Amino acid sequence: MHTLITRRLFVVASLSLSSLGLYGQQPASATGTGTVTGHVTCGDTQRPARFATVVLFGVPAEVTATPKADPDASEEAQMAAMTAALKSIGKTNMVQAQTGTDGAYVATDVPPGDYYVFGAEAGYVSPLNQVEALVGAGADLKKPLPGVQVVHVVAEHQSMADVTIERGAAVSGVISWDDGSPVSGAIFTVVPAKGEVKPPAQFGMLAIVNMLSGGIGASISDDQGHYRISGLAQGDYVVSAKIQVGQPMGLGAGMNLAKMMANTPLEVYAPAAFHKSDAKAVTLTAAQDLRDQAVTLNLGGLHSVSGRVASAVDHHGINSATVKLQDTSDKDFARSAPVDAAGNFTVMYVPAGTYTMKVTDAEDTEPKPKNDKSKPNLFGPGTKTLRSYADGKQSVVVLDSDVTGQNVELAVDKNTKETPDFSKLFGGDDDDKPAVKLGTPPQ
Repeated sequence: MHTLITRRLFVVASLSLSSLGLYGQQPASATGTGTVTGHVTCGDTQRPARFATVVLFGVPAEVTATPKADPDASEEAQMAAMTAALKSIGKTNMVQAQTGTDGAYVATDVPPGDYYVFGAEAGYVSPLNQVEALVGAGADLKKPLPGVQVVHVVAEHQSMADVTIERGAAVSGVISWDDGSPVSGAIFTVVPAKGEVKPPAQFGMLAIVNMLSGGIGASISDDQGHYRISGLAQGDYVVSAKIQVGQPMGLGAGMNLAKMMANTPLEVYAPAAFHKSDAKAVTLTAAQDLRDQAVTLNLGGLHSVSGRVASAVDHHGINSATVKLQDTSDKDFARSAPVDAAGNFTVMYVPAGTYTMKVTDAEDTEPKPKNDKSKPNLFGPGTKTLRSYADGKQSVVVLDSDVTGQNVELAVDKNTKETPDFSKLFGGDDDDKPAVKLGTPPQ
């Protein structure tokens, strides 16, 4: 879910940063900016890449390693990570253009500086996957990226940069339930077989290029369970399918991002594994089209874990908390769910195993008045924290049936924590000023 929210934020941000190419008579750039022109060619056909996306991506002044994901991160930490990602957008120049039928493009109003030049089109290696492959190969991102053209832009001048895009590999198949019926709506991606390579935060904006160009490096299974992921660099991958389950949804005052983020999707790896370590990797060569990669989602061995989270003081149900089951033998596997208004919870689709059940971000809350203007919120007035609780944990063993009665009582935390204000991600803070200024050139 976190990834989906972040991607949606990138899409919103990209609309502020886009600059569409124009054809015929070349338009002039605004004073103090430059123009970049060129052609995009398909490497496999040597023909023009028609209506392809061209991205001028500002060479970062500094590169910061992406921190490793923390499975125990609190809501505050999650929000801080997303805020940092959005701030990196505001510090990076990115200009987007589009080619015409002859493969030519014109990018105008480009702030002076050095830019990587990427071409993107469905079926061809995406800019993000290209960078990920370079990171996986050990490239030093503090130096110019190997194989990626750099153009220097000068104010009031026109620069030229031609780009060749290479056909990417693809993997496709069908996903089915254990009774043979198709699974529709599953979100398919691939991850490196050995570890998950993530480019530095400064390159995170390239994710929006995937979506806007149609080469998103992901796929959604159709009504017959078919999926196809294209535009991949060669390498060893594991196919992953995610299905969002039990997702609460609402708009306005009924939208609760904290509960949405607490509900993890059900994930299965090809051919039928819930743990990545049990998956079968596929090896993709350049431009390979690997078909018939079947995925099965077996529900027979999955169970639920339920219980109640309450106050150790007066035993009332705590109305806001996240319950996470962390597999003790696989740090990358966890299932989680939020509590309801009475403190009850049910974590669904849990494979057999031994887990540490962790209860975090527990607090008593109440809705803010509808006329509360203290923190502008696109999703309604939000909630007010009345009392915070210390985290709790206990061991849970899941065998061959559902587990009930996993009740936890938490001690009161003397330091009341403020409910994370997710509206800040969209602009709105205590001073009613945007938290992130999109598309602002670095000073």
